[in-house]
Amino acid sequence: MYTQWNDSAGRARNILNAWQRKDLDGLKAELDLSNDLMAGYSSEEQERMDLLRGIAQQIEQDLSGLSLAGNQVCFRLLEHLAISGGHPAIRPRKLALFRC
Repeated sequence: MYTQWNDSAGRARNILNAWQRKDLDGLKAELDLSNDLMAGYSSEEQERMDLLRGIAQQIEQDLSGLSLAGNQVCFRLLEHLAISGGHPAIRPRKLALFRC
């Protein structure tokens, strides 16, 4: 079985691993785990989990059509989530307003 991760990066890695191995049962199991609601995350991690849930739902729809081959967008988004998990969020700087 797969390592249980409670973060978006770990879950994305698990989905990618199952996808790359063409392990349909494992992929379905990982997608089910990603759809579980988890509480207590920071707002940034919650946004990443929301994105992961959306990706998982799209992949599940694609699986019902028996095709994952053409869904490179989901694959690339999963790669991004898997790689960027340990980095702090990029915060926009507030622009100073000057009087004219």
